[in-house]
Amino acid sequence: MREEFCMSEELIPSLDKSTSEVAWNLYRKAIRKGTWDPAAIDLSQDKADFESLDGDLKGYLIHFCTGFLDAEENVALKFCPWIMLGSTTEEQAFLSTQLLEEFKHTEFFMRYFSEVLGRERIRGVKNTVQQKLDERAKQMLDALEAGPEEREAALVEGLTHYQGIIEGVQAMTGYDVFQAVYGNRGLFPGLAEGFARIKEDEGRHVGFGLRMLKLLARNPKHAKRIRAIYDEYLPFILIRYDQPVIVDGREIPTPPEVNGRERLTKLFDRRLKDIFGSLVNN
Repeated sequence: MREEFCMSEELIPSLDKSTSEVAWNLYRKAIRKGTWDPAAIDLSQDKADFESLDGDLKGYLIHFCTGFLDAEENVALKFCPWIMLGSTTEEQAFLSTQLLEEFKHTEFFMRYFSEVLGRERIRGVKNTVQQKLDERAKQMLDALEAGPEEREAALVEGLTHYQGIIEGVQAMTGYDVFQAVYGNRGLFPGLAEGFARIKEDEGRHVGFGLRMLKLLARNPKHAKRIRAIYDEYLPFILIRYDQPVIVDGREIPTPPEVNGRERLTKLFDRRLKDIFGSLVNN
């Protein structure tokens, strides 16, 4: 099963309803459909597949899964300010489901390292956009003590940074990379199932975030800041696939199917169109 979340008409909830209605509907959808258990996914074939791989494809998978584990864990530990800045009970209810889901995604990759890869994650995988979440979370917490304009401005930046860029560009690129490198070979059905479940969760996260940004961008001040963050972070996004892949002191060649820079820039442009429509000025 492969869902194309990059199409805005499928991803962004309708603008016909109020934000509170949309948030509550997504909250209820998360309750109905977000109840998958990371511990229930069968990883036995994945372990066999991993043991049969050549060294380069093993190394790239370790690097690749490290990036996901680092990212999921990082946001799980820092996401509370996004919930707290929600302006209604309905918005906070939906955003609270994202916090639970980020911990579930973290659990899945922790289990994957333990049961399939049989090792700890590696160190040194660069993801500057993720690393900047420390500063972003502090900024959003500070805004809780400010007035409504400052709170809204902080939420705009938080939604752009996380739902718009990290989930909307980086993570969704990663799903396509997995499919191109491993899924098309019929490898790792457990990881494929995990990604399908995570994509379903993050489709709700990204869809809500983009819908909020689309509405907030009607304010020229917010629109300018959204675009500035996207442009500021583009070089950092590209680092994810431009960096050398080093595993246990050995440089691993990047599989030719990755095409990371091309995939990232395509989704980057798609997200700007989702938010600004035909008014995007590249």
